[in-house]
Amino acid sequence: MTTEPTQPADPTPPTDPTQPADPAQTTDPPPDTADDAAANGTSGVGDSLFPDLGNPGIDVTHYDIDLAYDPASAEIEATVTLSIAATAQLDEFTLDQIGLVVDAVRLDDAVVAFELADPEMIITPSSPIAVGTNFTVAVTYSADGSQSRSAAGVSSGWFPTPLGSFTLNEPDGARTWLPSNDHPSDKASYRFSIAVPDGYTAVANGSLVSSEPADEGGSVWVWEQSEPMTTYVIQVLTGPYTIVSSETAAGLPLISAIFDGDDALMQPFLDVTPLQIEFFEQYFGPYPLDRYGIAMTDVYFGGAMEEQGRSLFSREDFRSGELGYGEELLLSHELGHQWFGNAVAPARWRDIWLNESFASYAEWMWLDHAGYLDLEETAASNLELRQDGYVATGDPDVAGLFGYEVYEGGAVVLHALRRTVGEDVFFEILQTWVANNVDTSRTTDDFIATAERVSTMDLTDFFAEWLEATDLPDEFPG
Repeated sequence: MTTEPTQPADPTPPTDPTQPADPAQTTDPPPDTADDAAANGTSGVGDSLFPDLGNPGIDVTHYDIDLAYDPASAEIEATVTLSIAATAQLDEFTLDQIGLVVDAVRLDDAVVAFELADPEMIITPSSPIAVGTNFTVAVTYSADGSQSRSAAGVSSGWFPTPLGSFTLNEPDGARTWLPSNDHPSDKASYRFSIAVPDGYTAVANGSLVSSEPADEGGSVWVWEQSEPMTTYVIQVLTGPYTIVSSETAAGLPLISAIFDGDDALMQPFLDVTPLQIEFFEQYFGPYPLDRYGIAMTDVYFGGAMEEQGRSLFSREDFRSGELGYGEELLLSHELGHQWFGNAVAPARWRDIWLNESFASYAEWMWLDHAGYLDLEETAASNLELRQDGYVATGDPDVAGLFGYEVYEGGAVVLHALRRTVGEDVFFEILQTWVANNVDTSRTTDDFIATAERVSTMDLTDFFAEWLEATDLPDEFPG
């Protein structure tokens, strides 16, 4: 996510392989040690910043979302079917939800009892579910298309707009419109079937499977997201969209969603996207997902969002139709997230620097390449600001989740690491990190282990002084 600047002010123009880590491990690790209540699936996963999110007793492997949106009333009618593996014996278990109206819950086609107790839905099977059992849960529900204010200080959820709607779910907004295991430690695949009125297009993550007229009028759009992703990077858009398809020189599909009639206005941004992908592949390794693209919404929301495989932007930020500092900053930042945050997600919200610090550094790299800034000067000026930070980059509180220390202040940490291990080793660390952990959720300790293994250095003191401290050294390492 790119947000409007937070304190301290940025002195640059404002910003709105060695041994593999564990090739056999493809499931998501538990983020924190959970208590006994959490272990049987009746409370959150133990995330220190969002303790009510997620459920350690279940692993959701797939979401099948069948949803109809009425823009006139901003109402959602939906059934979501979750494919789940039990990771504990479940006498009962929870899904994350806030404010939903639930009509029925079925477990493997049998109606079961449930209770809505915001921020959870408590589901009681007719008999306990044994560890390792695979089962499905179908929830039929309705919701008002609206967003809520997260404890992190940002609005998230489902946003009605004059022309349609969009979702922006980071960090905990998906639960306001989708019963889910709404924590980044649990990745899943998705299928979206979205019904909209005549004149509307529905867009979601992944590839477009079909678009057919609906019997009752309007149309139904089906999108398939086969690569695992977290709930906070779900994309659902409705409105008068044109789907623009192309590919990079290497054959990577580019599928973008722009408003009808915006072809000429958006062409410069569509044109620069494959160039940015090719640039980052030199440093971060091959693009880690099976497609990319950009999508626009018609309201200004104060930033941009790295929704998986197709980043979300506000058309207001691109109204000039010309590439400039701000446009290239937003495009490069969200593209960087596809490696850092999407392909490899944070296992806990306190690990968000693995997203935002890395995307901010990618942003600096592109803007240096494009001639808008000097990376060394930018790093030095931000180090000066970073001397007495509000929180440590590696240990933010909820209020600082999207703060300066995690964004530009965290990019400072990465520049210091680059200076410490050397140019080639630094980018080998980043490439190894992505290649060995794609499709999973990982912790800061996992990254440190990768950095030490690739560099063959003991980096304990480095990370203590730069990542875990609020008062950083006065100068970068030589």
